[in-house]
Amino acid sequence: MAVALDPAATYRQEAAELLEQLEETLLDLEVDPSGEGLVDKAFRALHTIKGSGAMFGFDAVAKFTHHLENAFDSVRSGKRLVTPELVSLTLASLDYIRAQIDSPETADAAVGQALL
Repeated sequence: MAVALDPAATYRQEAAELLEQLEETLLDLEVDPSGEGLVDKAFRALHTIKGSGAMFGFDAVAKFTHHLENAFDSVRSGKRLVTPELVSLTLASLDYIRAQIDSPETADAAVGQALL
């Protein structure tokens, strides 16, 4: 007998792992802003959180994360540098993304707007 998987639960688990990985990557970027591959690693984690979020109905997560993904894409393309402010803002944003995923009904949109 096959066990039915809850897609939202699967997304929550995968997103939690990606957010943990992203946090580690951001802390590494804080120490070494020019660290090879770190910006790409952060971008890929954000891209996956965004894309999977949209696929599994976490539209608010996808919309919010899209802005962070764009910021890291700007770094990748040389239009923006990794700054302590970018790292701090992204780290603060991780808590908001977690709230949007874990309990979207109580995630405060005003917090998200302030972060953006």
